[in-house]
Amino acid sequence: MDSGLQQFWRAGYESTSLDDLLEKTGLSKSSLYGVFGSKHEMLLASLDRYIDTVLQANIEDLQRGPARVAIMRSFEKILGFVPSSKICFLQVCATELAGHDQLVRTRVRRGLERLQRAYRDAILRGQARGEFASGVDADALSGFLITNLYGLQVLGRAGFETDGRRKTLALVLNALT
Repeated sequence: MDSGLQQFWRAGYESTSLDDLLEKTGLSKSSLYGVFGSKHEMLLASLDRYIDTVLQANIEDLQRGPARVAIMRSFEKILGFVPSSKICFLQVCATELAGHDQLVRTRVRRGLERLQRAYRDAILRGQARGEFASGVDADALSGFLITNLYGLQVLGRAGFETDGRRKTLALVLNALT
């Protein structure tokens, strides 16, 4: 499962051939179809796995320590600040498939909503502890964070300099105060 997820994450759905999946997973064609039914079903299972493991680990990390530090750590972990680094698998699937594949769109949305709730909860925690201004709408601010997180990922993929993206991140985090 993890090998299939890594292949889809690295190459995307359309660029991943059945042969790629068989090579990466070590499965035979009959085993892959027996377990997953199709390449598309394997992608959906990979999305579920990503949400339940990688994304969930990021969400749990947001619950640790001071809220501002947790949010900064989350952004830096997800962004990586390496221009050629992998972007979030949710973004890979959203960009490539969610516009025309309802099953993918539903899963991507579920993952993004979970991450947005985790940011909202961190913001509320920070507001309760005086780290952030209490008069700011935590739901709107968590949407702002998600929007900027994925925007900064796109800039990284396009080769924008790390320093400029870090400065943008600092502005985003200043919106919390």
